[in-house]
Amino acid sequence: MNHDEFTAHLAQFLDAETCARILGEDAPAANLPDAPLKNFYGDDFLTLLYRSKEPCAHPLIPIKRFLAVVADLHEARHVRAAAAVALGRFVQDRFPNGHGVAGSSQPREWFHLARQLNSVVGALALANVLLARRDQKIEFNLEEDPLPRLVEPDRPASRLFSGVGQEVAHAWYLGARVTLRHVQRGFTDWGPEAFGCALACVVNYLTFLPTPRMSESVSPIAQRREALAWMKPLWNRLIQAASLHARDPEAYRMALIEQQLAVYVRLDDLEQNRVPPSTKPVPARSVQPGQDQVVIVRGVIPNSSERAESEYLKQYEVLRKPMAFTTFPALAKLYDLRATLTDEFPWAEEAIAVVMSDLIARRRYGVVRLGMAPVLLVGPPGTGKTRFAQRLSDLLGTPNTVINLAGATDTKVLKGVTRGWASNRASRMVEFIQQTKIANPLFILDEVDKAHAAYGNGGDPQEALLDLLEPGNARRYQDIYLMTECDLSHCLYIATSNSLSALVKPLLSRLRPVFFPAPGPEHAEVIVKGLLGDLERSWALPAGVLTVTPRQLALLRGLAPREMRRALLDLFGRDADELLYTLH
Repeated sequence: MNHDEFTAHLAQFLDAETCARILGEDAPAANLPDAPLKNFYGDDFLTLLYRSKEPCAHPLIPIKRFLAVVADLHEARHVRAAAAVALGRFVQDRFPNGHGVAGSSQPREWFHLARQLNSVVGALALANVLLARRDQKIEFNLEEDPLPRLVEPDRPASRLFSGVGQEVAHAWYLGARVTLRHVQRGFTDWGPEAFGCALACVVNYLTFLPTPRMSESVSPIAQRREALAWMKPLWNRLIQAASLHARDPEAYRMALIEQQLAVYVRLDDLEQNRVPPSTKPVPARSVQPGQDQVVIVRGVIPNSSERAESEYLKQYEVLRKPMAFTTFPALAKLYDLRATLTDEFPWAEEAIAVVMSDLIARRRYGVVRLGMAPVLLVGPPGTGKTRFAQRLSDLLGTPNTVINLAGATDTKVLKGVTRGWASNRASRMVEFIQQTKIANPLFILDEVDKAHAAYGNGGDPQEALLDLLEPGNARRYQDIYLMTECDLSHCLYIATSNSLSALVKPLLSRLRPVFFPAPGPEHAEVIVKGLLGDLERSWALPAGVLTVTPRQLALLRGLAPREMRRALLDLFGRDADELLYTLH
């Protein structure tokens, strides 16, 4: 019954004088009970429960304890934060439709308090409450898709997705900032829920871009690029720490890396196309022959006054016509490819994880043209870095070539040689694309740390790489020999290096360094098997023709892959000679 019904019912049991004294217009107002947090944000029920000295119903006992914890300023912050989250969820359960009544608190007030007390769970809960006010929610299943999805369950069919609000995006951003405060403490006392909420704040903030306000001078994409300066290392630490709490740590870590790369791909796509963010991942599309092509040279290739050179230039006219791409294989084939690389290069788990996560993320996102971010394999000489890159290219079905930069002191191989010289030629990238008729081959930049500028005007090869590795500049790459701009933005690059110390910082910023360790003696059999396969393919022999004996394998064990290949050829030749001598 409401207040009027209650007083009318009570008046039946009182005499006239008492009724006038207690219920009349001149009756003194009752003193309201006093409680912290402005009577728990004006919640009459919680205030009465907190002040009550009488025993309460069993389900309310933990709620009363949470109120006492929140009110105790001497209690630890994380304990108060957990209590605030529990009270916010209690209020949510009381009013599941999201609309409270007079005399009740709001869930967002409790979650806001939890966030102030450094709770990342409270931070995400607050963002979800703000989303619910717009009749929106986030759906996410890491096993099905690496990116979350924004849905509006109650929207009319005629109304398009409106995107997230600025306050929601800011709530995710502050959730990431809260996470940052826990890094130095090593995420002490965090469990799967806290890690999940922290990852969600980072991923959601970078994935869903709100409509920019007219008064804002910085675009949402630029804001996120700027935030990545501190969010990216934070994200990497979250991935490592969260994986330790999963049932299958390695599988969960790989899934989180794929998610990270999918977000990077999405940001790149939004930045390049300048289109509003989609609320759904782009579905994969089938490519018909001739549908997915690009023109490498859109301008005119100037002719030469020399007849011989003029004839030679004609072969590059093919670059002015649409040229095909190598497309991504099916997702299932990418998983098989990853398993193959793991079998052949078991000592290079990190390199396989980085490269394959990039490829799988792009394919899941719906990218059709084969592509990946430039990678730098760093490790001792002779550990199989170049062979790994070549094997990856073979499995992906795109042509590759090695550009040996060891001792390079000019930019001729990267930019071409000016006409009129005896050694004039196009850059190696343009030359290889013209030869293969493929717009996105893989270039292996071998021993990039040994390239440096010499005294003279030949240019610095490391600086020349900056334009190639920057998609915007590579789209208008100037070839000195052809004397025209070339679109090299679709090429794939894997660089190798023995160390990072000799690389200039701008070049390092365009590459993703990955440690490529030396294999151990236990990997000898795997390496020999791979080398035999390489020889069979290069010699055009059937698979399984070349074998080694246990004695030969024992002699090879402990050698680096590069040395092992030389020793293997030597063993084959020496054993053949021994056989001939035996026959005679």
